Amino acid sequence: MIRLLIVDDEQIVIDGILARNNFREHNIDEVLTAGSMKEAQQQFENHAIDITLCDIEMPGGSGLELIQWINTHYPNTVNIILSAHNEFSFAQTAVSLNCFAYMLKPLSPEAVAEMMPKAVKKVFSLRADRDMQKLGSEYVKTVSQEEEPDSIEQVRRYIDQHISEELSVEKLAAMAFVSQNHLTRSFKKKYGATVIDYITEHRLALAQDMLKNTNKTITMISDEVGYFDYVYFSKLFKKHYGVTPREYRMMMKQ
Repeated sequence: MIRLLIVDDEQIVIDGILARNNFREHNIDEVLTAGSMKEAQQQFENHAIDITLCDIEMPGGSGLELIQWINTHYPNTVNIILSAHNEFSFAQTAVSLNCFAYMLKPLSPEAVAEMMPKAVKKVFSLRADRDMQKLGSEYVKTVSQEEEPDSIEQVRRYIDQHISEELSVEKLAAMAFVSQNHLTRSFKKKYGATVIDYITEHRLALAQDMLKNTNKTITMISDEVGYFDYVYFSKLFKKHYGVTPREYRMMMKQ
């Protein structure tokens, strides 16, 4: 579930953004709105917000003040500033607040289509980091060196449950508190495949199933199985199955 909050004191601006963009195409499951800093804070208190698209100039608290508040209370939110002015001072402040992007009004569908997948990818990355930290802490508490096979199984389970997110041997090894070489050797010994090969096989099998049994676009499927570069996904799929994702879907419909 990815939830976006649009914050702007002009309802006509919010309505225009919603009318011109199909956020579900960018893997945004729910879009909430707020007309002021206070309303935005209430939305944060009632919902888990992943991404904010926030106007920089509002009465009763500017967008920059809201971002400061979000950074303090909800530091894992991906914040995008929206402004009608291309002023360096605003952009400089946005950078100092660790904003993900600074976008100019009027917001075009093309700009949204370019930015939203990147923001969603950042959300998945932040989630993966949090999950790894949590799993790593649990591992320290519950798994000893003598129970090493359990740690490899935890890595495999983590991969299965987070297949759409960024996965690397480096992060997985850090999560299991072993070296990358050790994880690679132990994983292959236990499952008969390297970590990378296992991830690739699992992702492509999942993509194959979605191409066959859902009406999701190929770009959406590519994102959902962890490949945010559609061209790379298509080449990898063809290398593995001998046909492109599009060709495979057509074959299944015949």
